[in-house]
Amino acid sequence: VGAERTNLFRSEFRLDAHRIHLLQQLQLIFPVKLAAVHVTANPPDDYPQHQYTIAGLPLPEDIHNLTVTDDEVSTALGFLCHFISLTSKYLAIPLRYTVVCKWSRSAILFDQGRDGGNASKVVHPLFRERGVIDREQLDYGLMLLERNVNCLLHTKEVEFRPGWNILAKMDRLLMQVIEGADPSFGGNAG
Repeated sequence: VGAERTNLFRSEFRLDAHRIHLLQQLQLIFPVKLAAVHVTANPPDDYPQHQYTIAGLPLPEDIHNLTVTDDEVSTALGFLCHFISLTSKYLAIPLRYTVVCKWSRSAILFDQGRDGGNASKVVHPLFRERGVIDREQLDYGLMLLERNVNCLLHTKEVEFRPGWNILAKMDRLLMQVIEGADPSFGGNAG
């Protein structure tokens, strides 16, 4: 019994070390940064001074902000979807809503319930294309994606503020899992 317990602890240690290594690699592939917003004209008073980027692409707080192109927003959202999906798999935490990773044309599925035994799934786009993608559909898809991230945070007992940017939340999650960071530490997210 003692030898089996020792082997179990060693296996758990190796698994945790492997997960941490995978998450570190994921941070290198999809680095999350807080970058200053450079504006040439006189911006309004409420214009944000900083925005989060993933792999160098900006993801504005207001996803409908016209200062970032549709392609940039769509690609950043695709990176974010892939980042969330892989993080979920590496941590062995299932996502509540299925994420369909198709890079700049990603989506999220919402199960509307059961009608006569058949579950109907609604596809919400996670990309922006003016005149094609309905703003409300995109906003709802983003809300579902954020719920997935909040689930990961709750499962790993990571403290966060509800108003945080989704990239700040992911940064905080990985920081705490990889570094074992103290939950009161702010890092990029605070």
